[in-house]
Amino acid sequence: MSMFEEERARAEAHVRQLPGWAARAITTEPAIPVLASPSWRGVDGSPWRVRDKASGDSLFVKLMHPDAAFYIDVACAFQAARQASELGIGPHVYLADESTGAMVMEDLDAGWRTATLERLLEQDIVDRVLVARRRFQESSALSRTSSVFDEIERFHRDARAAKGQLPADADWLLAELRYAGEALAPGRKAPVPSHGDGNVSNIMISEAGEIRLVDWDRAGNADPLEDLGSFLAEAFDQEPEARDAFARSQGGFDEAAYNRAWLYGVADDLRWGLIGTLVAARSPRNALEFHKFASWRLVRCRMAAHSPRFGEALRRI
Repeated sequence: MSMFEEERARAEAHVRQLPGWAARAITTEPAIPVLASPSWRGVDGSPWRVRDKASGDSLFVKLMHPDAAFYIDVACAFQAARQASELGIGPHVYLADESTGAMVMEDLDAGWRTATLERLLEQDIVDRVLVARRRFQESSALSRTSSVFDEIERFHRDARAAKGQLPADADWLLAELRYAGEALAPGRKAPVPSHGDGNVSNIMISEAGEIRLVDWDRAGNADPLEDLGSFLAEAFDQEPEARDAFARSQGGFDEAAYNRAWLYGVADDLRWGLIGTLVAARSPRNALEFHKFASWRLVRCRMAAHSPRFGEALRRI
């Protein structure tokens, strides 16, 4: 049996555990194209769509990939997805089996679209995303607590050990962000439950403008400004729009807090650049452009670290 057929059988087996699905005639197919670049989409777990032939009802099944285990805590990811489901800010979770790394969820298919940067030019959409992220921060603590700077250190060591293709200035980038981490440490806010990934493709928008956050794989307890900074860095190419969104989310503009969030966004680029480098070095899925994704995130980090804005942000925290 091929890997494709094995995963399809696993997806169907988990769906048939649900009440009312055991005897249904179903079709099963990949739910979305898996892309490492330009957007990290469907990489962490194989996405499948299982559809009832008679009614057209469908379910979304995610099967976590073994080569994502070094940067994903499955138990915490599933806990976060369940909490988001209960809050109504994520897809409804029908089954989450940590032992097999499988999750069966509501299928946001018909009437839903993945967010794009163009949609995030709409202030109302952005504000709904920010409200959803804030609601999650007010929920129960998760089982994992992390800091972007701690993860940068770990992933950098692992990338060196794995002989990953790091850029010539990787040590310089590490030193700059290490310095930023030391500067941010004294004012770090108490960790709260966070989505942990600002990728725009993790936002689903309905035709009526409803918002759901998906892919809770990087969730954990973190400084709330870390979570906000990762989203602002991904959502806004220009700083004035990021400042406006930040002010609306905080009920006013705080210069020091905004600069902390901005620096967290820069650090997140380095973290994801290192994750992409590691997956490229370790994963047998050599048809996906992991290194290209890593290179892009490292380019953004480099541009920020070289800019006068970096020193300005450090002064203004």
